[in-house]
Amino acid sequence: MTGSAFGNYHIIDLSQGVPGGFCTKYFADYGADVIKVEPPGIGDVARRTGPFFQDDPHPEKSLLFFYLNCNKQSVTLNLQTSSGREMLCRLLEKADAMVESYAPGHLAGLGLGYEQLKQLNPRLVVTSITPFGQSGPYAGYQGNDLMYYAMSGLMYTSGAYHREPLKHGHPQSLYMGGITAAYATAAALYAREATGEGQHIDLSLAEATAAHHYGPIARYGYTGLIERRAPKVEGGSFKGTGFEGILPAADGYIGPSTQHGRQRGTLAEFAALIHHPELNDPKFATQQQRQERAAEFDAVALPLLQQIKKYDFFDAAMTDGWVAGVVQTQEDLARCPTLQERGYFTEVDHPVIGKLKFPGEIFRLPGAPWSLRRPAPLLGQHNLEVYCGDLGYTREELVLLRQEGAI
Repeated sequence: MTGSAFGNYHIIDLSQGVPGGFCTKYFADYGADVIKVEPPGIGDVARRTGPFFQDDPHPEKSLLFFYLNCNKQSVTLNLQTSSGREMLCRLLEKADAMVESYAPGHLAGLGLGYEQLKQLNPRLVVTSITPFGQSGPYAGYQGNDLMYYAMSGLMYTSGAYHREPLKHGHPQSLYMGGITAAYATAAALYAREATGEGQHIDLSLAEATAAHHYGPIARYGYTGLIERRAPKVEGGSFKGTGFEGILPAADGYIGPSTQHGRQRGTLAEFAALIHHPELNDPKFATQQQRQERAAEFDAVALPLLQQIKKYDFFDAAMTDGWVAGVVQTQEDLARCPTLQERGYFTEVDHPVIGKLKFPGEIFRLPGAPWSLRRPAPLLGQHNLEVYCGDLGYTREELVLLRQEGAI
């Protein structure tokens, strides 16, 4: 019998942007009741972050907000008002977890720090997501994806050695932080089953990013070696022994290699794979010969690969046991046969955007599957439902709260 993984949990999302939104997305997508608390009038910063549907910078058309917040409810609250703080406390009395991204000490200054909230609800799990954590010399500093990449060491080993360190285009550190926050929150909720008590999770985005860079720092600890970026590669090279880099194909880009299921294929087998037996020239027969004639070998091999269509090469190579890659554009990704067959994409009907296809089920949990229950909410869409229906406020009281700027 199937159910939902987090269907019994009530989570208050007080965070802004990607990390907290991605964290609570996991809970919402797998059944939790997630209420997103946003500042009145302006909402989550993600609402003002592109890309926007049809390039219209409308607060209800941010595709980032759309992706992060399906299956959640939205209410507005001004925590600078006493009424707003009281209403948040009433929400938290029944909540299992709260995720927030304020600067260290900000909520405590409003009387909403973990020690105060623990008195209100001892079972509450509070996950605080900040750039550098709740303590330490950098605790008060602001941060962004570029800084986390740079300070984690990831940037130092990305790119070519003859150029400056390189940051990846995608804000990967923010999603790393969100994933880390999600499993930390889930772990704390699981621990609560044994102890009966909640706890305060202190998550540093800089540390979460650095944790994904464990290899070089571990090797430095053993040997003192500071790893540098990869050697200079102009478009791709076999370097006589094995391919590295991305190479233009006839209709895009591929990542070929000489790696095989048997660790390394022979030159004859690789020549047969790309249907160019002339590549199996005796002067390139051995690894040493290919190393000595690396530039000459590249001059013969690379143009041959550039004549092949990317999926023809990828399918042939992978079917035959080689390690290969294909660089997919967004259009390729939307049409990717394995993603289509596995039901990776889903269609959502949003009241402002309309119907849109976007990534749905992130992982398969057959006993408690992912489900799409509602599109990303409009700003404050569920004020009436939550405040009147759940907390018992009257419509007249809601009008007064709006007039005083509390919601």
